[in-house]
Amino acid sequence: MKVLLVSFFNELAYGVRVLHSNLIENSIEAYMLFFKRNDLLGNSHNENVKNDFVGERAGVSSKEIEILISHIKENKYDVIGFSLVSQHFYLYKKIYEKIKKIDDLTVVVGGWHASLDPDTCINYADFLCIGEGESPLVDLVCRLSKKEKTANIENFHIKTASGVIKNSVRPLPKDISAFPIPLFEHEYSYVIENDEIVNYEPYFNSRRYSTFIGRGCPFRCTYCSNSFMAESVYPGRWSIARHRSIEHMKRELLTVKKQLKLVEAINFYDEVFAPKTEWIKEFFSWYKTEISIPFFVLIFPGSLNDEKAKILADGGLDGVWMGIQSGSERVRNEIFKRKYSNDRILKQARIFHKYGVSVRYDFILDNPFETFEESLESIYLMLKLPQPFSLNLFSLKYFPNTEITKMAEAAGFITEADKDGNQEKDRDSYHIHKDKGDLDSKFINYLAFYIDSLSGTQSLEDKRNDLYKLINDYKHSKDISYVENLAKPFFS
Repeated sequence: MKVLLVSFFNELAYGVRVLHSNLIENSIEAYMLFFKRNDLLGNSHNENVKNDFVGERAGVSSKEIEILISHIKENKYDVIGFSLVSQHFYLYKKIYEKIKKIDDLTVVVGGWHASLDPDTCINYADFLCIGEGESPLVDLVCRLSKKEKTANIENFHIKTASGVIKNSVRPLPKDISAFPIPLFEHEYSYVIENDEIVNYEPYFNSRRYSTFIGRGCPFRCTYCSNSFMAESVYPGRWSIARHRSIEHMKRELLTVKKQLKLVEAINFYDEVFAPKTEWIKEFFSWYKTEISIPFFVLIFPGSLNDEKAKILADGGLDGVWMGIQSGSERVRNEIFKRKYSNDRILKQARIFHKYGVSVRYDFILDNPFETFEESLESIYLMLKLPQPFSLNLFSLKYFPNTEITKMAEAAGFITEADKDGNQEKDRDSYHIHKDKGDLDSKFINYLAFYIDSLSGTQSLEDKRNDLYKLINDYKHSKDISYVENLAKPFFS
């Protein structure tokens, strides 16, 4: 069998890469195709935020879709697998209408969106994989190659002439170190970009590398796909983090350092970076000596105490992303189910500031569950954070079947068209947009964008009183022209 795995707008695509290397290890001929690179990776943070704020993101051309179809036909793939996140589902459906007409091609979908909304996704595939797919995909391809029955493979929903077969989900693999590390070879990779297809491995031109130490998340944030996995797909198991062995991590990163010569930053994209202290001590002591490349992690407020932060900083920690989401403790606790205080946020921020670690804070704006005064609490909290810092400013998104989506539907805040995956766009940005929402939302978005544009370049301390006055003036006048003019030089 000849297999092609497709990733949209993500050439890092760690999940796709592990699926691919696992197929190769099982003697299956397999390739990867990165359909449109993620232009976020080549820009500075300020440029990315600005482009999203003004709505400047390139889409997909009809020629690029035709190039994909031609590539599939010319290379006579037997199986094609698409890894889907919700914001690319509309694009995928357009592509499916063309690939379903190709003879002798089996179409498989997986990824977050397939697990979140299988009943819809299976209409656009032959097989749909729920949950982790390394072993299920190998099982499927092997049975197809031997022309054996596929109706009872765990993790798969299967579309048949008489209806959809829904199989159970096998237990989570306990030892994720059993899977091979990604492969970096030109022969395995294709990229479609700028109306052409090129046979090359994009990581050879990348300045950063993306990986994971573990899988799973202990938290149940209402807006996050992880909470759905913990409730519906792997009850009682998804919340328990499974970490790779230190030896497995070493093997991967030594390969990265040897083969990917341009990499100058490594991102650990674990949902919450929370290995035990002894694991951190042993691994990052080795990392500092043998790898010595600045690295970044995602953290939950309060999860890295002074001791852990110092160990990581000594080992090369250059920056963290920390999810705050709202400055309102009510919104965090009651709406998002993120239970921590603003004092805890500020304490964590001061620890990173102490060790010279840069911080990027996530805030969710455009939130109908949040009053204007509660949105202002986010602004006030931004002004208390130690500088320098930067912000990721997101609009609240509604992934299918997550708790926040059900809450928003019940409250009448959204319709089916508002769910992520139903927007008629080839790609959909999470970041805030200058023209989104009512007048109060626009004011908050402009002000947050303006604060972000200043936070890493000059002190906000001198402007704090001016910003408080600006807020009070707006409350009386409802005039956003002044803050719009303040922000305009940064996005014009």
